[in-house]
Amino acid sequence: MQTTEKNRFEVQSLVISFVIIAICEVFFLADVIADFFSIDIDTTWFDHDTLERFSVLALSCALIVIGRQVYRLFKEHQQATDTVDVASGELLNVIERHFTQWGLSPSEREVALLLIKGLSTQEIADLRETKIGTVKSQTSSIYQKASLKGRNELVAYFVEDLLAGESLTDTKPQPENS
Repeated sequence: MQTTEKNRFEVQSLVISFVIIAICEVFFLADVIADFFSIDIDTTWFDHDTLERFSVLALSCALIVIGRQVYRLFKEHQQATDTVDVASGELLNVIERHFTQWGLSPSEREVALLLIKGLSTQEIADLRETKIGTVKSQTSSIYQKASLKGRNELVAYFVEDLLAGESLTDTKPQPENS
């Protein structure tokens, strides 16, 4: 079964389940209200007990369909989470490899990661409990070692290639000739 066909079937089964639940809810709500006000809703054209049994059976089927969909969605979510975790770990490994190629010190590595995460120079200084001048000196050293002009190029170096689906491992920024 094709993916779109399968998705259409899954959506239809959820819609049908919702309709079944809604109809049964209306029936049971009417039954409770009738019991509360002591109204007799038995008629000659349907047996009340049979209708209740049918409603419970229909609700059970709808619950099974919805339960299967919830289970499938849970599995898909778990797979997506695992994929993101792997990708995050791989990105960090790629970043660390580049930091090694660039010859960054441990302090510069930490500052570079914080820059990539988007923290300001002041926030980095506060977080690392250092002076802002120290962070500015380290960022200048990072950009020089990486042959980059600034934070935007540092972030873009990793993000642009990922968005394009290219490998970062074989590329190194080339200094621009002015």
